Amino acid sequence: MKPTIRLVILALFISTFSSISVAQASTWRMSEDAVTLGMNGASAHVERINGVDRVWRADGAQGTIASDCNDAGVCTPVSLTGRLGFDFTVVTFPNGSKRAYFKDMDPQSQQVYSAPCLDANCTGIGTRTATTEDMKVPTSTRAWGVPDAVLLPDGRVRIYIVESPVIGKCLEKIASYISTDGISFTKEPGWRFENGYVDTEILRAKANDYVMIMADIACTSSRKQQLFISTSKDGLSWSTPEMLTTPGLVGLDPTGYESSNGVFRIYYTKFPEAKGGDYVLGRGTLTFTAAESKTPTVTAPPAGAKKSISCVKGKTTKKVSGVNPKCPKGFKLK
Repeated sequence: MKPTIRLVILALFISTFSSISVAQASTWRMSEDAVTLGMNGASAHVERINGVDRVWRADGAQGTIASDCNDAGVCTPVSLTGRLGFDFTVVTFPNGSKRAYFKDMDPQSQQVYSAPCLDANCTGIGTRTATTEDMKVPTSTRAWGVPDAVLLPDGRVRIYIVESPVIGKCLEKIASYISTDGISFTKEPGWRFENGYVDTEILRAKANDYVMIMADIACTSSRKQQLFISTSKDGLSWSTPEMLTTPGLVGLDPTGYESSNGVFRIYYTKFPEAKGGDYVLGRGTLTFTAAESKTPTVTAPPAGAKKSISCVKGKTTKKVSGVNPKCPKGFKLK
């Protein structure tokens, strides 16, 4: 092989190898904030309003109540007008108007409704409207509900909800319903999740970039509900949920928002310290670290390094060394 050909191959090898990246996996981490919120309840929903976190949650038979919490975790009750149902959630439309979505019950059935918020802070709602007969089941049906409504990038509204077509441990599924006007909804084909995932909450809904936090229904070996994270390109097909196993974060009904790029504030319901105790709300910080690529460093031969070649003339072979070795006259490269 001629020296020039060898040098070309070496250069190509260095160029190719230098372009190979070693990927490091993306990571999700959640830590518990050192705050005592002083709030009981479940099925919380949070919105950042006027520099504080407004947290609506269901607290017993009285239905939905709300508090405003500052960044230090000091929470003050908010006065609400009328009945806001259960599993309360809010969508803010591009024109600034807000619409509430919630579950309500009568002696025979439970159903998902929506209603316009009467003010910018949604302290009261107008006349309720049923979303669809498909989101209506008998009052006795358990493991159903907790609707999570979200405004999609294309302006439609989607509701994710827990359904139990077959009653049994860890058989709950997540369905979704779609609406062009935010009022009338149609069920979408298939299931978003199966095998006991519940309490879904969309944390980010951007084109080709969805993030969801959720709980399971105590399907892990701990026999307690855990928090999970999942991502999607379209809000319909989701990655396998990844458990957030940080100590102290056993809980359910997570809700939250993105406080800065890749950092999310999460409120969730914590299990009582003692059997029969109250469910209280905790707060945590969820952080996403994107995958990094590291390019290996390849050291080229130092300038002026000597090389050796073999030259042949008839039956005679001669080795020649040098910075740029050449075969003597009458010899050719072996």
